[in-house]
Amino acid sequence: LHRLIRRQRQMCIRDRCIADGACIDVCPVNVYEWVETPGHPKSDKKADPVREQDCIFCLACEAACPVKAIKITPP
Repeated sequence: LHRLIRRQRQMCIRDRCIADGACIDVCPVNVYEWVETPGHPKSDKKADPVREQDCIFCLACEAACPVKAIKITPP
């Protein structure tokens, strides 16, 4: 099973995330922030949509993620 971060409008599949920071780099409103994930097999940090309420649904993060670990569901 994939571990998920489920928010109101976004879903990040943390086990799929490779922590390349693409979502952080492309987000125009800084929704994402690094969080520590010690012991994770792929990386010790992940991008977390901590400011999801600020999302403007541009879908840049979803498009930029090379492993498709982000799914945005507009309202």
